[in-house]
Amino acid sequence: METVDLNNLTVLDYPPLTDDFELAKKHIDEYGMCLLKDVVSADEIDVIETRLTEQAAGESARDQAEGEPVKKKISQLVWNLINKGDCFIPLIDHPKIMPMVRYIIGEKVLLCSMGVHMHGPNNKLMALHQDQWPLMPYVMPVAVMCNVLLLVTDNSDQTGGTRMIPGSHKWPTVGYEQMNSEEGLALAKSVTAPRGTAIVYDGRIWHSNGRNRSNGVRSNIAIPYLQPWIRPQENHQYSVRPEVMAKLTPKQKDIIGCSNFGSLGGHDGSSVSAAEFDRDRESTGVLGVQASSVASLS
Repeated sequence: METVDLNNLTVLDYPPLTDDFELAKKHIDEYGMCLLKDVVSADEIDVIETRLTEQAAGESARDQAEGEPVKKKISQLVWNLINKGDCFIPLIDHPKIMPMVRYIIGEKVLLCSMGVHMHGPNNKLMALHQDQWPLMPYVMPVAVMCNVLLLVTDNSDQTGGTRMIPGSHKWPTVGYEQMNSEEGLALAKSVTAPRGTAIVYDGRIWHSNGRNRSNGVRSNIAIPYLQPWIRPQENHQYSVRPEVMAKLTPKQKDIIGCSNFGSLGGHDGSSVSAAEFDRDRESTGVLGVQASSVASLS
């Protein structure tokens, strides 16, 4: 891949916080992202943070009980949050987030996954990357993926807030190694925004985590979405527990992949919702007509 002159690329400051959908769309067009303020209330984010803290502790204890080395985790990922508390279910199709997701990738969307990134002091830095690029066999000139980061804690340079390069969705293709050179890394800076904010961004935006220099844990819930013809990170039809599936609305089931898209994702040639399809009862197995029956027909 040819080297790109990074000095000739446009790097923007972050857009301001907003709760105006029309202004947020303009920000997405210009910056490749928007900062939606007060997406969840203070009480709601308190419930979410408490549940995440409990779940992370429980999963760490389980891992140690299963023989993994006992050590303090600086960073922890908790996956498939849909199964891990009713407070996460509304995030599947949150009314303040979904309009921006659909603006970026289209009306029909598929939830890729939902998990939390929890980073303590002196965490390891991720490389700068684009979420969309690894999904595709080649670079797409349009957004087929977007991501949402719900800030569970305040984000700043001190807490290691997510480092992004606004405007990079409009760049020509830049190689991974070049972007992670000293020159490329210097272009990214941390988002400063309060807990309860949602960062919605085009899957082509270059970004990474930041280095937490505070004494606390910084937590962001990542909720990426795809155009519905792309295979998601989490196979929700398989992994969502039956008692949780029963709590989801038809629209939420659609977003996690329990319906077909055109001729894709059907069952036995039909478009029956995967949430209502009984594989053991309805999926046809080996059949045949016995020889004696064939003889009688002749």
